[in-house]
Amino acid sequence: MLNDMKDGRSSVSPYDTAWVALIKDINGSDRPQFPSCLEWIIENQHSDGSWGEQFVFCIYDRLLNTLACVVALTTWNITPEKRNKGVLFIKENICKLERGNVENMTCGFEIVFPALLDKAQHLDIDIPYNSPVLKNICARRDMKLKRIPKDVVHTIPTTLLFSLEGFCDLDWKRLLKLQMQDGSFLTSIASTAFAFMETNDPNCLRYLQRVVKKYNGGAPHSYPVDMQARLWAIDRLQRLGISYYFEEEFKDMLDHVQRYWNQDIGIFSGRNSNFCDIDDTCMAIRLLRLYGYDVKPGKSIVNVLYKFKDGDNFFCLMGETDKSPTAMYNLYRCSQVSFPGEKILEDANKFTHNFLQHCLSNNQSLDKWLIAKDIPGEIRYALEVPWYASLPRVEARSYLEQYGGANDIWIGKTLHRMPDISNNVYLEAAKLDYNKCQSQHQFEWTIIQEWFTQWNFQHFGISKKELLEDYFLGATSIFEVERSRERLAWAKSLIMCKMITSYFTQEKPTTSTKNSNETRQMLLNNLLKFLHQLSEETYETLGKDIHLQLHYAWGTWLMCVGEEKTACQIEAELLVRTINLCGGHMVDDEIISSTDYKNISKVTNKVCFKLQNRKVSGCISCKENHNESSNEVELEMKEVVKLVLDNSSCGINKDMKNTFLAVAKSFYYIAHVTEELLNFHISKVLFEPLEYDS
Repeated sequence: MLNDMKDGRSSVSPYDTAWVALIKDINGSDRPQFPSCLEWIIENQHSDGSWGEQFVFCIYDRLLNTLACVVALTTWNITPEKRNKGVLFIKENICKLERGNVENMTCGFEIVFPALLDKAQHLDIDIPYNSPVLKNICARRDMKLKRIPKDVVHTIPTTLLFSLEGFCDLDWKRLLKLQMQDGSFLTSIASTAFAFMETNDPNCLRYLQRVVKKYNGGAPHSYPVDMQARLWAIDRLQRLGISYYFEEEFKDMLDHVQRYWNQDIGIFSGRNSNFCDIDDTCMAIRLLRLYGYDVKPGKSIVNVLYKFKDGDNFFCLMGETDKSPTAMYNLYRCSQVSFPGEKILEDANKFTHNFLQHCLSNNQSLDKWLIAKDIPGEIRYALEVPWYASLPRVEARSYLEQYGGANDIWIGKTLHRMPDISNNVYLEAAKLDYNKCQSQHQFEWTIIQEWFTQWNFQHFGISKKELLEDYFLGATSIFEVERSRERLAWAKSLIMCKMITSYFTQEKPTTSTKNSNETRQMLLNNLLKFLHQLSEETYETLGKDIHLQLHYAWGTWLMCVGEEKTACQIEAELLVRTINLCGGHMVDDEIISSTDYKNISKVTNKVCFKLQNRKVSGCISCKENHNESSNEVELEMKEVVKLVLDNSSCGINKDMKNTFLAVAKSFYYIAHVTEELLNFHISKVLFEPLEYDS
């Protein structure tokens, strides 16, 4: 599926198919140029006489599709019984427009539906044209057209190019200059079909011929959708927690996006567009950055977002009257993958955070682009758990309950489905993977509890609850079944650090315990056994002897343990190095002496130390300086993100850098979430089975 996306897939649109069916034979005969489109219309009428999305009833979609198909059948005077059945559906359902959900009104309905009514009236199709609801729609169309300067339509690419069939008295000589490279008008089949009927432009015809051939007689709502299909598929698979299976496919897909990236205006759903939107653009920015693409060396990829900023406001499309919650949600997520000094992302973050909070508090999360299972839930998770605190398995568990699979519907001029983005294959694969990983994690939890008891960590005042929290951090950050060694090294390292620091700082053991030779010997034995165990397991699996490197890393940290503050300041680096050694990521011993490694270690240690302090209860100085500390933490997290994602840090391999970010995010998570939310996540992620739909 991922290897065969090509131009992207979308379901057939009866409305667009009907517009193509209206085209007369270019050789002058009294026949349709595209008879297969008429055949598609004839074969795809619903039992109630309508055309449109079968399983989700949206009155705007059904009436627009049905009227278009009735016009096409009437024009060619075929299948009168189907035509009459369609007319009857329109008559019986036209009144429902008064109660239609405005948020789910199909795009451009007030422009293109009245144009179809004019065609229908010209063909003497028996529809109640004088009904108040239709008169109201036509009046709104007239008002809207008066507000649109004709010069704008003809001089710059706007969304109006997507609905040219709704306009009259157009200057086609000027409009053809805005045609896309593929011959279409903003990838719209209906708009391009109308343009061809008005101009006989051969590029329009070639475009329509390609589309109809590809869709076996029908036509989709938009073509191509190659950029949107790739970006949203990656996003869905990433959030579902199974992106690690598709790294090679993702590279090919993002190479495609990078190839057609336009630094001046961004991107649209289809490649080579002369018009762009913030939704596709910010999704591309976020994913290209996360996967280390340097789109335009010497220029920041995020600067293109200034094109979508008006004062303090951000918009998806120029001139839009209502904002899309999902577009602003995607911009919010993009704004969090920020490097230091990127003011445009800071502004976007502030605006979208406030906008999304307003949407939730006012129950205004219905979207104009998408009908999905749980948009409010997606927004709520993003606001409650910012990206710095969003651990992979926590996000996956949440999104598995929010993703609608094949039931998600996209809203354009008609409702349509995009199987490259929304399908049950992704969902079922993600559920299987999640349950497999959860089963492994539960097995490991049993093993690590035995380890905890046998090594007598309770003697040092460490509780099983602390063990559970530490294992949870490792399991939700490094969750893949085959990475058990790294996951357990993470959890055990945290426990070992607690044991040693508690012993030396007397936070938990009594003075008599500290002075006992037995306790001292137990501590030393535990540490040596731990290092030996990690070395042995790594050698058995990877054939690498990390004994000396591990001892050096822990020895360096132990030298600082007497000074509690210093030890805490480098604990994150110790954790990162231990995980990377066990994972076989540190292929060169000299890497730790490199400038790149020192820089990323330094900033990771700094931010993790501050996050650790933020969580300490009763830390008066931390509370007094909370705002200042928070600003420093945010800036330092941005520095970590830049050092990890920016490929200029070429001296360190990707796996090593990703461990730094994973550890930093785990510290941020613990500092950010409440005890109640932490317990909820632990229960949900590690122990609650993921149910399958019946």
